[in-house]
Amino acid sequence: MKRLALLLIVLIVAGVMPLYGAGYVGASPSQGYIIKAVNVTASADAYSAYKYGKYYKWYSYHEYNGKYELAVGNTSYYSRERAYLRFNLSSIPAVAKIESAQLCVYIAYIKYFDTPMNVGVYNITNDWKEDYTKPAPEPGLLLDNKTLSKGWVCFNVTDYVKSKFSEQTVFSFLLKLVNESVSNYAWIYSRENPYDRPVLRVSYYVPIAISSLSVAQPAYAGLNAPVKATITNGGSKSQDVEYLILINGQVVYNETVSVPAGSEVEVEYDWVPPEEGYYTVTAEILGNGFSDKSSSTVYVYTNPYRMFFGLSTFYENLYTEEFPVVSALYENLTSTVEKLQSCGVNLGDLKGDVQWINSTYKEMLDEYQLFLKMKAYAPLLINGNRLYSYPLMIHIRKAAFLGRDLQGRIEKVLPILQKTLEKVEPLCKSKLNQTNQTAGNITAPTNGTVSNQTNVSPSNVTNVTIHITRVLIDASHGQYYINKYGIENLKSYIENELGWEVNVSYVPLTQDVLKNYDIVILTNPKSDLSEAEIQALQQFVENGGGLFVAGDWYKYVNAKSLNALVKKFGIEFEKTELMDDANNSGKPYYPFVGIYNRETPITKFIPDGWKMYYNGDTLKVSGNALWVIRAFSTGYAVDSGDNVVYAEGSEPIVAAAVQVGKGRIVAYGSSKALSDAYYSKYIKSNWPFIKGALLWLAHED
Repeated sequence: MKRLALLLIVLIVAGVMPLYGAGYVGASPSQGYIIKAVNVTASADAYSAYKYGKYYKWYSYHEYNGKYELAVGNTSYYSRERAYLRFNLSSIPAVAKIESAQLCVYIAYIKYFDTPMNVGVYNITNDWKEDYTKPAPEPGLLLDNKTLSKGWVCFNVTDYVKSKFSEQTVFSFLLKLVNESVSNYAWIYSRENPYDRPVLRVSYYVPIAISSLSVAQPAYAGLNAPVKATITNGGSKSQDVEYLILINGQVVYNETVSVPAGSEVEVEYDWVPPEEGYYTVTAEILGNGFSDKSSSTVYVYTNPYRMFFGLSTFYENLYTEEFPVVSALYENLTSTVEKLQSCGVNLGDLKGDVQWINSTYKEMLDEYQLFLKMKAYAPLLINGNRLYSYPLMIHIRKAAFLGRDLQGRIEKVLPILQKTLEKVEPLCKSKLNQTNQTAGNITAPTNGTVSNQTNVSPSNVTNVTIHITRVLIDASHGQYYINKYGIENLKSYIENELGWEVNVSYVPLTQDVLKNYDIVILTNPKSDLSEAEIQALQQFVENGGGLFVAGDWYKYVNAKSLNALVKKFGIEFEKTELMDDANNSGKPYYPFVGIYNRETPITKFIPDGWKMYYNGDTLKVSGNALWVIRAFSTGYAVDSGDNVVYAEGSEPIVAAAVQVGKGRIVAYGSSKALSDAYYSKYIKSNWPFIKGALLWLAHED
């Protein structure tokens, strides 16, 4: 468990300065000793105060704003304030020879009334208590004095500590004004303060010491973390020392080490940390009349191999649990694809999805086989534990994640394939009995809705192509309800109930953008549509696209842009607000609507007696445009001047539709109805209408 390396060196140090932190400094060429340095924090401190020339009070400390302080000097209220400090040097070996000693305090505040503040440090007896002492100890010899300034101030007490160290290990000092007749005072931080506490900085000589200590970093639980210490003998005689390693204060290793004169010995201990966490590692030597130690705090990380083992087990369980589901879905998909292809169906928009599913399924199986192979032939055995390496974990992790990706993709694609098969399989089976039908495209079916009843000739059934309806929701014109409340429910309904693809777009509505979509949803635009955008949308509709356009109440409806877009086709957005004193959700301007045109398939999903939340304007229709939804007979509409535009009983129109060339338009007076506003009550109540409208726009009515 240890290795020794003997290195004979010449211990010559040109100059030695005491360190502020404890540790090995060097060797003294004159005395042949090792120099160590240590900072000893005060073990006790207090201060006393006089009043009216008499001893008044003893304080352990003064607390101010979370800072703990001692007073020195004279104020207008107290006089002869004196600070008392005690230090215990028992950690320094008895055989040590003191090289230097400095008493250092931090001046937090200083006030000059007369001349600059000259403070002296004095020795005193140890016969005082931190909590209370009476009478206060009187100063002994003046050891050093300094003119105070804010920050660290150090007093030289070397001669006193050096002369007394062989007799005592506890030293007490007093700080006071050298001339206690002047009106100056200062606050110094006490030992209770969380930082900058009083210290006695001592450097000393020892014949033999631990000159360095290191622990291999980073350290991992369950893996070897070598602890290396260098023992230096600066004397003229060989020394036998007992060498110990302590972990968190517990001895885990010890041996006797011989260190020749003027030499260094490196001792290495193979430490295996048991678990993650912080550890204090201490190397200590004990000899005849001397001792020394050095400590290091290290953090031990989780054993990566143990972590990889745990992750590998987790992912393996995940894979084996979910694989039967993925496998069954994949078999169902491949069977459905084979039947479609046997009927000559072109996978069209789903071709890329099916190719990805096939290649990913194979990749998943390959990754799992690699994992099984490595699991059988490449385990790691560390301290009797069977562990796995990182590459092994990566393969099973990838297999598990690919399985999840496959499940999600298949569950999205398979229903579309199955619905398509339901439509074409009867045609495929009855080829000989059907003769005068034309081939065409099969639009990807919606859930529960058969789309595009296109007649397909059995002889030309190979011309059938699957198409996925794509929807663009415009958000490039600062739409209030999209930005304020969001449209997550609308997107979810379209994707999950209709099986379509949805994209929220923040780019201008150009022909290059629109050509990639079948339907555009345009809620009330805050910024105007450009002339080019209006022309692009109109051309999009005339060429077969579907447009769902929504307005708002009179204060916000962008009638200028919306009417420039649709008025020519017989639909006009009016600068009004629908009101209803009898049918509403709490206020007349939050009316319900519920009169439906049952002559159009747009309303086929709306149940009888269904009420929809509404907040918006009214519409005017002309030409080929037809009304779809009206307000109740109790509804009426007002303009910005609060003038009644439509009286009760007029049943104002709030939704309309029109066929335009090859395409279609649906207009609705409420953009709020498509948003997640009011706990999503608007979109939930309006979805049956919106669903029918979208299917009509996609020619799936």
